[in-house]
Amino acid sequence: MVDEFILGICAFTHDSSATLLRGRELVGFLEEDRLSGLKHTNAFPELAIAALLRSAGIGRGEVGAVAYPFDSTLYELGRAAANRRPGPLERRARGVASYDRISDQHRRSLARLRDSFPRAAVVEVPHHNAHAYSAVAPAGWRSADVLVIDSIGEAVTTSIGRWDRVTKSLNLIPRGFDTDSVGYLYGAVTDHLGFRMRDEEGTVMALAAGGDPRRFRTLFSRILKIDTCGIRLDPQYVHQRVFGDSGNRLTSLFTHQTVGRRAAADPIQAVHADLAAALQERTGQVFESLCANSTASLRAISGGVATNCVAVGQLRQRWPDMEFFVPPAPGDSGTSLGAAVGCLLERHGELASIPAHPYWGPTPEPPQIATLLSAGLRFENMPTAALASECARRIAGGEIIGVYRGPAEAGPRALGHRSILADPRVEGIHHRLALRVKKRELFRPFAPITRLSQADEFVELGRYGTPYMSAALRARDKLCELAPVVVHTNGTTRMQTVEVGQDQFIEQVIDEFERLTGSPILINTSLNPKGSPTVGTRIDGLACLMDMELDALVLDNDLVTKI
Repeated sequence: MVDEFILGICAFTHDSSATLLRGRELVGFLEEDRLSGLKHTNAFPELAIAALLRSAGIGRGEVGAVAYPFDSTLYELGRAAANRRPGPLERRARGVASYDRISDQHRRSLARLRDSFPRAAVVEVPHHNAHAYSAVAPAGWRSADVLVIDSIGEAVTTSIGRWDRVTKSLNLIPRGFDTDSVGYLYGAVTDHLGFRMRDEEGTVMALAAGGDPRRFRTLFSRILKIDTCGIRLDPQYVHQRVFGDSGNRLTSLFTHQTVGRRAAADPIQAVHADLAAALQERTGQVFESLCANSTASLRAISGGVATNCVAVGQLRQRWPDMEFFVPPAPGDSGTSLGAAVGCLLERHGELASIPAHPYWGPTPEPPQIATLLSAGLRFENMPTAALASECARRIAGGEIIGVYRGPAEAGPRALGHRSILADPRVEGIHHRLALRVKKRELFRPFAPITRLSQADEFVELGRYGTPYMSAALRARDKLCELAPVVVHTNGTTRMQTVEVGQDQFIEQVIDEFERLTGSPILINTSLNPKGSPTVGTRIDGLACLMDMELDALVLDNDLVTKI
């Protein structure tokens, strides 16, 4: 049996993370921003690596292989694609030259890995392969059609292909190179609308629900073309990608035919929502086109654009009998996992055993809370069942409760271990959560959580659950009547379904809340203020209780309240 420690590392891009395998078993996966507090950090994940090694009880010298989710041999494809792209010669030359800089950076990254782990083999895994492995591994390694869609890997922006469990082979075919990228366009429009690229694309997706796509529908069909070869962006509207260039990605023609670039402090107008709506509609059409010829019963979808739950929801609505599996960490952070499992497959021919649940973080260290007892906090330790009952009672009474419990979830969405829970029936709860607790835009919806066994009463679920909040589903009348604050303006909701045995504490909270109120629906949102990553340490969780308008915090089996 393979017993080698394999460390996957995503670094020097964005959403740094680390994954540790011991043979086929997952020791843990951890995103660096959970510990550094720097959202979407691109730093070398020293803190995450240290936590994983500490969890395994090993030193760096015991790591047998380090897997990195980029392959140096593929950057030449990017140079060639950049050189072929139509547009101004000067811009094309800058794009080609930027690939040379990225290649140099890649060599320095590999050198950093070798210096940090001198006894380990360093294995390069193509970026889109790493994305694909991060999906098919937690899906149970069943044979699947695979779609990877992001801003860019080394050179490829979109891939479709096949994972064959029998032969243990992954075959991806590129369907977009360099600037021809849905992720690149979505980021460009996000910036144009006054939001942060690589962070607030979800805000644009939420804004789109209140807009009318017809205003710019024809324009986006010209900008983003879909054909049998894949996707292409019109260079009249979108500048060629130049790595390191922080300037506007969109041309003056785009601005002339839409609206001027919005500053972050400017009011949001109907034209901005309409622009977001047309972008979102076209994104959904790309997803449908790329998935139209799927023949397998499972379609695994990964890459940063796979976090677009509205587009994934459209796929589920169009093909209700097909399973569309999006892993809990489909973006770049998940490529540390994908690189590690790909490395294991390459070196030993073994398939990693990745849990079906999303709680992949290492077990946190015991808290040092003695010094906090004088800081105005009360700690009351309870058995799990009693704690769940007390939380349900408080939530039913209108309180907002933070949860920091057990290993951290993987990915960008809180799934019960680093969450804020509230009663969606309480008058004014949306305003309180948005403006006073989370401090974010009112037009962004909050997500519901309920048992898988009851979810179809409230949403058009189809055959499969949504344990990772990966799809926006059509809300049924029952949900609209019972908990309208979790239904977005377009009639959809991004529900988390809880399977039996997935999380005992959350199950018990829902059970007791339903006993008290007759409703099995709670609001579930991430434990963090806007602009900060989901909390990574117990101290961060306590800081949220002290700094945000929470009424209490579940800290492991303690109920923490302000004195």
